[in-house]
Amino acid sequence: MRATRPARNRRRNLAVAVLAGAAAVVPGLSPAAANEVPERVMSLNVCTDQLAMLLAAPGQLISVSELAADPGLSFHHARAAGFAKNRGLAEEVFLERPDLIVTGTYSLHNTTTLLTRLGFRVEAFDYGQTLGTVAPEIRRMGRLLGRSAAAESLATEFESSLAMVERSLCGAAPTAIAYDQNGIAMGSGTLVDSAMQAAGLRNIAAELGFAGMAPFPLELLVQHRPQIIVLSEPLADTPSLADQIAGHPAIRALGQSSTRITLPRGSASCGGPFIIEAIKALRAARETLVPCPPLPGPSG
Repeated sequence: MRATRPARNRRRNLAVAVLAGAAAVVPGLSPAAANEVPERVMSLNVCTDQLAMLLAAPGQLISVSELAADPGLSFHHARAAGFAKNRGLAEEVFLERPDLIVTGTYSLHNTTTLLTRLGFRVEAFDYGQTLGTVAPEIRRMGRLLGRSAAAESLATEFESSLAMVERSLCGAAPTAIAYDQNGIAMGSGTLVDSAMQAAGLRNIAAELGFAGMAPFPLELLVQHRPQIIVLSEPLADTPSLADQIAGHPAIRALGQSSTRITLPRGSASCGGPFIIEAIKALRAARETLVPCPPLPGPSG
């Protein structure tokens, strides 16, 4: 039987009281000041996981979220093998006593609120919805970790790669749609829409007035016949009804009039520098329809 809301609130208040009491008697719990370089950092969110894994000094990052190891959500899932994992629970953080906690604004609000009340230093990152947020978030993570030079190098490399793709585009923009599980399309205001624009594509979901992640009728997709359809890979090895949309007869019936692609796994799940791999995949699909000069090499 589910607990009533008052019962859940009483349990949560009890947990706050217990942890607060423990905090008062445990030495060394005070977090690092904002101007100090933290020696022990925990990340509670898959997006902050990846930035922290890229930028942290050896031994500085002591834990990442369990989702960091999920190849469907984490582009750097292989890196995550070298880190302890957490479930984003306040109790786990309390036992580790980090100097700094990085997380996302869409993570467990109860956890972040509780940790802040207990005096931990918590820095929350918004989920990047446009490419314009990527470099600033890289630089912010670098400042928090005391790794500004490494962050500047990574941010500059991303900005240069993005500019290189955009300069290489030519001709008319083909139409495209990102059609996800259960017929969800990525409309305006999404990271994928921003990536499509950078790759020189017209997102028909955005043009038809769909915003955010929104159900998109299959009939509209067939009616507008996008030249490129970005389909999602299954998030697990087991079959799922949510993934069946990719093989729908209506989509197969579009035949060669539509190019169907998938993006590198995890490349568009967060606003990190790895989104450039999704942009390059979109640009490569565009190239099959509107050939442009090749991207310059590393020395170009």
